[in-house]
Amino acid sequence: MNISERTFQGIGGVELFYRRATPSEVPAKGAIIAVHGHGDHSGGLVNMCDALVQGGYIVYSADSRGHGRSPGIRGFIRSWDEYKGDLHVFRELVQSENPELPLFIIGHSMGGVISADYVLDRGTGISGLVLVAPAISYEMTTFESWLIKLLGKIRPQLTIQKSGSVEGLTQDPDMAAKLQADPLRHSTVTPGLGLGLSQAIPRILNHAQSFQLPLLLQYGLEDKLTPPAKLQQFLHLVGSQDKKSYAYDTMRHRPFDDLGREQFLSDLLGWLDQHRA
Repeated sequence: MNISERTFQGIGGVELFYRRATPSEVPAKGAIIAVHGHGDHSGGLVNMCDALVQGGYIVYSADSRGHGRSPGIRGFIRSWDEYKGDLHVFRELVQSENPELPLFIIGHSMGGVISADYVLDRGTGISGLVLVAPAISYEMTTFESWLIKLLGKIRPQLTIQKSGSVEGLTQDPDMAAKLQADPLRHSTVTPGLGLGLSQAIPRILNHAQSFQLPLLLQYGLEDKLTPPAKLQQFLHLVGSQDKKSYAYDTMRHRPFDDLGREQFLSDLLGWLDQHRA
């Protein structure tokens, strides 16, 4: 495996960090963009990305603005379109380097929201979308929704520290310890980010019928952050005739970091191999 670390210019000229990992001994089957969730970073997806590279795929993963080694106030965006715009610039970079390869996007948690919202507008030319525990099923209370709308307009950069507990992420004690000790992770949210999410999630759900590209949904049934029942409801609404889901009995919010992740990774690679033609 060959790994390089670089930057690209996102919306507004912001230099965003990304990793590129390529198979060292076999021709690449396809290119993948992996989009991390809130508080995470590209390095946090290493278990999944390494397995994908070993399976023959080139994997690109960026640190979203306000995350990891990319600049910006932690957990803040001025507009949701910044995330989608950055992803589009990144996609153009990936396709310019791999013009003959099929392209897939994999989004985890909030990265699943970004990815799903993006393909609603720009899904043409993408061979498939994979959503891993996407935050489209995250449920806000009425008070939270009201507060976010209010503060999102008057104090969008207000930083709020949420619990940094990793208990709900994985049952693997070794991975939990690594996540807890990871200095690049954060648990900061802002009204600006909350407002963007509160607008993007309903848009995805209301336009689920418009999804026409192949879709894979993977999630853990012990995930308390993104309720599994609502994910199945979303899949039922999706318009694509090529859609599939895998639910894992004992897994939490990060199935690629959980006990038994070998099955998750096998299912993911099998689906990708079936859709790369």
